[in-house]
Amino acid sequence: MPAFAAVVGVLLTAVAVRAAPAPVAAAPAVPVHEVRLSLAVPVGAAFEFVEISMFALDDGASPLEDRIAEGRAAMLARFPGAIELEPAEVSAQFQIFGIRWPQPFATWLYNPEGGPASMPAETALEAIKAGAGGWTNAGGTGWHFDFLATTTTPTGCNGIPESIPRDGLNVVGWGHIAGGYLGYSCWWSGPSFVDGTPYFEMTEFDLIFQPEFSYTGASLQALALHEFGHALGLDHTEAPCPGQVMCEGRDAMTFSTPREDDINGLIALYGYAPTPTATPPAPSATATPSATAPPRPYRAVLPVLARD
Repeated sequence: MPAFAAVVGVLLTAVAVRAAPAPVAAAPAVPVHEVRLSLAVPVGAAFEFVEISMFALDDGASPLEDRIAEGRAAMLARFPGAIELEPAEVSAQFQIFGIRWPQPFATWLYNPEGGPASMPAETALEAIKAGAGGWTNAGGTGWHFDFLATTTTPTGCNGIPESIPRDGLNVVGWGHIAGGYLGYSCWWSGPSFVDGTPYFEMTEFDLIFQPEFSYTGASLQALALHEFGHALGLDHTEAPCPGQVMCEGRDAMTFSTPREDDINGLIALYGYAPTPTATPPAPSATATPSATAPPRPYRAVLPVLARD
């Protein structure tokens, strides 16, 4: 059994070297630098947090910064879809619904009917647009909400799931909400996953705000930022709150821009925007008509409600 004997010999030698006292004139140890990684790792539609300690050898063979960067990249590659967190963020826990839009954007229309008496109609619209705009390219994701126009189409979100009509339009508007809530978010998702992701495809959302509250421009913007967060796929942040845009209840009206944990949730859903590359001009040519793909059948499941 020569192979087995060789292995045992190596193990015994290693133990003996480790146990032996260091010579008095031993050279100083080569310095090492500890590198910590805090990751949010996707597990299905949820995330688990992982703490990793690595040690970079500083022996002068290569720049320490390069060695650390290479090691971090190699470790991150072992956790596809993981998000690197700052140490203070490990306790913050964004949540997602397991749904997202096929592309990193969504359009919306605004119905001003029944708006609040606490501010002019134009001010209300600008505050809501500012809330939606707070998510624009947050965290380098490339995400954006695109406002199209005002409309007379009513928002379908009326708090009664069985009675919410779907019309393929994302409408934001006003209406009485029972129970003292200030905002309702309703969204529909289809039965299919977005290509290359574990998330179901969103097909429509509607938002409704309670007009009887005495809003300021800042408070309405903060509420809109929160509700549009639901409209892109974010759930309420786990306790403790406040501290994040997606906290529920009165804490939903604290911030006018996404916080770090909110952004991590957005990155989890949509990733980072690709770096644009220069495209050489194409030679002019006569365009050839191409066939138009038939529209996909519209399928949706029971809508989901979020109330704040």
